[in-house]
Amino acid sequence: MLTVEEKQNITNGFKAASERIDQLEGNAETAAEELKAAIDQLSIQLRRLGKAAVTGRIDEQEYRSFWRTTEEAKQFGEIILQVMGKKAMGEGVQSEGGILVPEELASWIIQKIGQYGKFRSDALLVQIGSDRRNVPKVEADLTVYAPGEGEEITKSDMTFSSVGLTAVKLCCLCAASSELEEDTMVGLGEIIGVSITRSTAKKEDLIGFMGDGTSTYYGMTGIVGALRAVDETIGNIKGLVVAAGNAYSEITLANFREVVGILPEDFDDTAKWYMSKKFYYNVVYPLAETAGVANIFEILSDRKIKFLLGYPVEFVSCMPSTEANSQICALLGDLQMGAYLGERRQLTIDRSAEVYFANDQIGFRGTERIAVNVFGVGDTTEPGPIVGLITAAA
Repeated sequence: MLTVEEKQNITNGFKAASERIDQLEGNAETAAEELKAAIDQLSIQLRRLGKAAVTGRIDEQEYRSFWRTTEEAKQFGEIILQVMGKKAMGEGVQSEGGILVPEELASWIIQKIGQYGKFRSDALLVQIGSDRRNVPKVEADLTVYAPGEGEEITKSDMTFSSVGLTAVKLCCLCAASSELEEDTMVGLGEIIGVSITRSTAKKEDLIGFMGDGTSTYYGMTGIVGALRAVDETIGNIKGLVVAAGNAYSEITLANFREVVGILPEDFDDTAKWYMSKKFYYNVVYPLAETAGVANIFEILSDRKIKFLLGYPVEFVSCMPSTEANSQICALLGDLQMGAYLGERRQLTIDRSAEVYFANDQIGFRGTERIAVNVFGVGDTTEPGPIVGLITAAA
C-alpha cells in the first residue's frame, strides 16, 4: 500500500524536478544531469506505485484519491511499468523494498534454485500451510483379485503412515553501499538475487543429503543421517553396502553392483546415483578404465549426462570427496519415494534502506521456510527406496 509519505514524495519529486529545470535553464548539460538524478529517485516511487496498482495492493480509500475505479488504477500501473521499462514483478521473489527485479528475472531465480539444488529437484516438494504438518505416506498398496463371474470383489485397503514436517526459516543478509546501488541498481539486484538463490540451494542440499539432526543442519535429518540412524553397526543397515575397505582405493566395481542389487525393483526405473564430482572421477572412472575398453561403454557414457551401471549420476557438491572411515560416499535411489521437502514460504528477497542507515548502506535479505524429512532408507530387515555405499569402519 502506498503511504501518505510516499504520495507526497511523488508530488515533491515532480515539483523539485520542475523547479530545478527552471533554475538551470542556462546550463543544459548540468540540467540534464540533475534531472536524471531526480528522475532516478522518482522512478523508484513510480515503480512501487505501478506495482501496487497492478497487483491490487491499494485499498479503496487510497485509489479513490487518484482513480475512480480499481480497473483504472491497474491500467495506470501497467502504463507506468511499461514506461519505466519493467513488467509487473513476480510473486516468487519479493522486491517490496525496491530491488526492481523484473518478472523474467524473478521466474529465472526460482528456476535456478531448482537447478542448483539437487535435493529440491528430486525430492517430493510438499506445500505446508503452517509451521507443522503431517503428510501421509503409503506403506502398502491395494491388493488385486480375480473373482469369478458374478462373484463379489474382495475389498482391500491401502496402509498409510504419516511423515512430520516442521518448517525452519533459513536466512542470509548482506549490505551494499548506496553508491553501488545508485550506479547499478538493477544489476546489483540481479547479482545479489542469484547469489542468495545459489547459496540457499546449496544449503538445502547440505541438509537434504548430509543432515544428521544436529544444530549444524538446524535440527533436520537428511539421507546420510537417516541411513546412519538405522543402527549403530553399519553392517546391520540393509540399505547400505559396506565397501571392501575404508580407503577409496579399496572400493571395487563389485561394491557398486551390490548397491544396485539391494535397491528394490519398484524404484529401479526412477533411481539415480548421487555423489561428488571428485568421487566420480577419482574412484568410479578409474574402475571403468581398469575394466578395459570392452566394458568402459557399459559402465560410463561419453555424453554430458554421466551413467554408472545404467543409472544416471547426479553430482552433488556436498557429498564426500575425501576418504574417511564409515563414510557414505555414494547414494542410489528415488528421492521422490523416500524424501520430502516441505515448503512453507518460497525464497523471498527483500531490500531495506533503514537497517544500515548510519553507514549509508542498503541491506538485502533472503529468507525461506522449509522442512526436510527423509524416511525411505529401510531398516535392519529390508532396504528402502534410497540405498548407498559406505566405506568400512577400519
